[in-house]
Amino acid sequence: MEMLRCLQGWIGIVGLMAFGNTISCFYNHQFLADKLYTAAPDEVNGLSARLFGVWTMLAAILRLYCAFDIHNKSIYNLTLVSFLLALIHFVLEITVYKTASLTVGVLAPLVVSSASIAWMLTGYYYLNKPSEVENEDEMGMLKKRKKK
Repeated sequence: MEMLRCLQGWIGIVGLMAFGNTISCFYNHQFLADKLYTAAPDEVNGLSARLFGVWTMLAAILRLYCAFDIHNKSIYNLTLVSFLLALIHFVLEITVYKTASLTVGVLAPLVVSSASIAWMLTGYYYLNKPSEVENEDEMGMLKKRKKK
């Protein structure tokens, strides 16, 4: 269960960071041209930045909800899909559309989404595992309750 607590923290931090990116998208669309879509900055405009911001806000809300209720399998699955979509998006922008290049601004979401996908896939084992008593103190408390 400790693994799930760490995963909750990770997903929560990623969700909070996504809110920061959302603000950047609404505040200054040049942020996307300078940090993400450096191979085709002229294709970034206010509309695309706001759309990206709305997508990022949706992902942030979903991830924060998952961090608070990690045992909700529907939210867990949707959060995993959000990381898959982010990974696919950036891989396509680099390889197919050629609007992004491998800069720190693009590597960060690639690494975060890849690590999150791997961790969440591993998390399925812990989500599907029957609840176990984590330490002897809890075991002792359970025994005392049964005696009463």
